[in-house]
Amino acid sequence: MNQLKIDSPVLGSHQKPKEDLGGLLCLIEDMGSTQKTLELKMAAGMVTSDNGVFVTSFSGVHEVDTNLGIVRHNIVSSPLFNALHSISRTQRGYLVASTGLDLLLEFNRSGEILWSWWATDHGFELTPDGQPRVLDKLADHRSIQYGTRAQTTHINSAAELPDGRFLASLFHQGMVIAIDRETGEWQPVLEGLDHPHAVRVLDARHFTVADTVRGRALLVTINKLGAQVEADIDTGTNWLQDCRYDSDRNCWILVDGKNSRVVLRHGRSGNKKLAEFNFDPEWRLYETHVL
Repeated sequence: MNQLKIDSPVLGSHQKPKEDLGGLLCLIEDMGSTQKTLELKMAAGMVTSDNGVFVTSFSGVHEVDTNLGIVRHNIVSSPLFNALHSISRTQRGYLVASTGLDLLLEFNRSGEILWSWWATDHGFELTPDGQPRVLDKLADHRSIQYGTRAQTTHINSAAELPDGRFLASLFHQGMVIAIDRETGEWQPVLEGLDHPHAVRVLDARHFTVADTVRGRALLVTINKLGAQVEADIDTGTNWLQDCRYDSDRNCWILVDGKNSRVVLRHGRSGNKKLAEFNFDPEWRLYETHVL
């Protein structure tokens, strides 16, 4: 029996709203015949952990069991956690996008920071409005609100390639970049995207990414010289928040943030719809995780 876990925070785009943003995890079983929900403020990225699933919030990483019965709050928290978005596994630990700070952080379960990459140190010094951004790296940023337009990249997802490089999606720049772990130097891998999200590495040669505003789920072949789109799925929305290709089940899982639905499509080409799950229109779906 396959299970699908979905979280649906209401996230600001250009300005941070002042009201309580809420947050929810939703567990779907038996192809939608049963659902269970759990309130978790500002739930966003999810990844399998040692004892269940790690779920990011604004300023911490929580752990829930696969039945949503137990929540361990703030298993990992850091002064450098701000508006956490995606989280993924690495060879040494976990990688998270601390989006509010234009920052990537790799850490272990004990909370030790293993690697960091500040976009402002690597050529991304200006916000979309042309203002220089200066960050205090020694401050505690966990309770500070930074609007999206106050950020230089709004880096929102990252994943490690088998060769040790990191892929990351830059929302403002509309591109996916590859970052060298040792030097921090980066190269563009895929450009011309419209506010991308959800970079996921499948294997040494393939990754997926959501071309969000165009509603395209992309399967991309990557090598040392660059990348080429292998499959381009039109998902029929103007806000594709998340996408993943599940090679074990040979299907796409597509998160339509505009219409509050999750769609499953068969094969790499995604030509056949397998299922569709519709949710409360007030939810802002962010990400799915297959258990």
